[in-house]
Amino acid sequence: MNRLPHDSKSVQQHILVSISEASSMLGVSEATLRQWTDEGKVRAFITPGGHRRYDRAELRGFMGKQHRIHGLKDLVTSIESTPPLHRQVAHTHFSTASWYNRLDTQTQKHLAESGRELLQLVIKYLTEPAKRRETEERVRSIGSEFGNQAAMLGLSLTETIETFMLHRNPVINAATDLMKRREALNERAVEAIPLLNHVLDETLIAMVAAYQQHREKRAETT
Repeated sequence: MNRLPHDSKSVQQHILVSISEASSMLGVSEATLRQWTDEGKVRAFITPGGHRRYDRAELRGFMGKQHRIHGLKDLVTSIESTPPLHRQVAHTHFSTASWYNRLDTQTQKHLAESGRELLQLVIKYLTEPAKRRETEERVRSIGSEFGNQAAMLGLSLTETIETFMLHRNPVINAATDLMKRREALNERAVEAIPLLNHVLDETLIAMVAAYQQHREKRAETT
């Protein structure tokens, strides 16, 4: 980073903006811009008071380079591309499990449909803030269905959670893979990542609760 020139002529050569204005221009969060500055990707001037200022012209030049900034739409597209990975999980991890082989065609179809609905609900939760409460309710309902089904099939709680986590991983990886590319996420995409974890956690909690309730009721009747 550079100290802001003291002579007025040098200062006039630069149209400087605050970090808030600069991050808005680039479409990223202030935290991302600070990281880029610390990594030397974007130059910042430091005022005598210790504040960062950015040259508007340099920011425009930076925007013109091949710096990919991912948005919420990119994240959603990545999540939408995961169904083949879920099918691969079923084929690789479950095809030899005794409980999986006990599933009839109708049950397999129902579970697959519930999985696809959950994926769409996750996307809805990220993209439609006004409907998050009702989306959460349906997500919990699906989680409960999974828990009851697992208990009826005789899965242990460990197997039930493991099954959910194996299907959860491709969705989480859709977000983390964008970050691993060392390319920026805009503010909406950054905010969506904890929301993604939250809605999947709600599903998991509801699933475990339903599983335990089902087993407790069965124990009371035996």
